Amino acid sequence: MRAVTSDASQSPRFALISLGFYVAVSLLLLFRAPTTAAQEQVNGVVAGRVTDPRGQPQSVLVSLVAPGEVLVGQVYTQSNGNFSFSNLHSGLYYVTVEATGYRPARESVMIDARSSSKNQVNISLEPVAPGPAPPSQIIAGSPSSYRLNFGGNHRPFDARALHEFDKGNQKQRSGDWKAAVSHYEKALRIDPDFYPALNNMGTIALRRKEPSEAEGFFLKSLAVNPDDGEAYINLGHVLYEQAKYQPAMERLEEGLRRSPESSAGHFFLGSVYLKLGDLEKAEKDLKTACALEPKGMAPAHLQLANLYLRRHDMRAASAQLRAYLQANPSDPQGPAIKKLLASIGASETN
Repeated sequence: MRAVTSDASQSPRFALISLGFYVAVSLLLLFRAPTTAAQEQVNGVVAGRVTDPRGQPQSVLVSLVAPGEVLVGQVYTQSNGNFSFSNLHSGLYYVTVEATGYRPARESVMIDARSSSKNQVNISLEPVAPGPAPPSQIIAGSPSSYRLNFGGNHRPFDARALHEFDKGNQKQRSGDWKAAVSHYEKALRIDPDFYPALNNMGTIALRRKEPSEAEGFFLKSLAVNPDDGEAYINLGHVLYEQAKYQPAMERLEEGLRRSPESSAGHFFLGSVYLKLGDLEKAEKDLKTACALEPKGMAPAHLQLANLYLRRHDMRAASAQLRAYLQANPSDPQGPAIKKLLASIGASETN
């Protein structure tokens, strides 16, 4: 992801900042044959059981996620580890579990609501080995994602704050969020208006699914530096995750006026337009995201596939799915995408 920056050769010490556009790269796809509202079925059921490696039932929170990382529902497992979701539309969903001491689990399930059969998803949690957590998948995958946005005037930063900030970036890139926060807090104690640390604190809060806290950090960052385009884009991301699409659109447009080359900004704005049903604008921004970040913006291919599926343009959807698989051949979601491609192929031949 690129950002509008000053000449790096004149300000080499400002080379690193994580813009922190954390989003599950596995943007889910919903494929349905064309139906009318009256024909739409909502009889789908997903049930299962969560255990540890020894087969012992676990009392944990289970989430069901639908297209665009939209949360469909959450339930706690029963004493025997069982859980169930019902009244679901047809499509591809993900069952996810995040429990302390275990690796995050994510299993796909394809639902055909026309049948009343129960879809079974059993999850065996894997313990986490001691040490820092692995880094989250991040939309901003290129080295340019660690550059500061220098829109407008800015004052020199305290060298000690910059030193702590650099340490925090190193920890954040390795996935050690706790240590990163500690360094960012030290930077802010040295310089309370050090907005890059505020911005990164917000990204970590967003990664921890604390949207209110993340929003607070981004607003503080903008209060200090109202010309920081990436902070607007971060704020737009928070609002998008909360399904506040109209204000998200406004913040993202503000950000892109200041950072027009932000691939993540175009990605989220295109995703917002898709949610709002403006497919023409969505297509334009998602294609721009792909052009700005050909290798690091693979999620935009999945969103474009969602868009073309909505238009029932199966050929274009298939092309985007193949582009995603080519960029991510080892993605865990690969088998589900290949199954979807096969479904599209079968629908075109019938």
